[in-house]
Amino acid sequence: MLSGPPAAGKSTVATLITDGWDLSIHLRADYFWDEFIRNGFLRPWTPESHEQNTTVIRAITAAAVEYANGGYSVVVDGIVGPWFVKLLTETFASHGVVWHYAILLPTSDVTLERSHSRSKTITQEALDKMYGEFTSHLDGYEKHVVDSTQLDAPQTALTVCKSMDKGELQIR
Repeated sequence: MLSGPPAAGKSTVATLITDGWDLSIHLRADYFWDEFIRNGFLRPWTPESHEQNTTVIRAITAAAVEYANGGYSVVVDGIVGPWFVKLLTETFASHGVVWHYAILLPTSDVTLERSHSRSKTITQEALDKMYGEFTSHLDGYEKHVVDSTQLDAPQTALTVCKSMDKGELQIR
């Protein structure tokens, strides 16, 4: 699980990681919200979206489990905060899937700069809300944070992979 606030570099880093593996899946969590929900979509950073977000996280996790059980190494890239780790852990454990959790967390200035360089602009409201959620709700997952402020995407991918190899990002 490669997580973090919007514009932290998750998709770019996930692509670099999965491209280095033989059997790999890059599961983009954004699609489960932006592409799959056709009617009744709630902005995921709003309080009233909790039930929607829980359903989507369950769907993402189910997809990841199926791919993993099929022999693929899976990187889920998405805004999956520590508040969902218990749900993920229960699901992965019940299916015998070993998983790692990395939170890409550059400074808010860097996420803002990266956001402005995208074709799909993220609102300032969403950026501020989700960045604040990650920085104020790490809930004991501080060792899973990768500060990518001074790292480019290949350096970040290498840092994440090395931490995974050492078992530092594994959730038990």
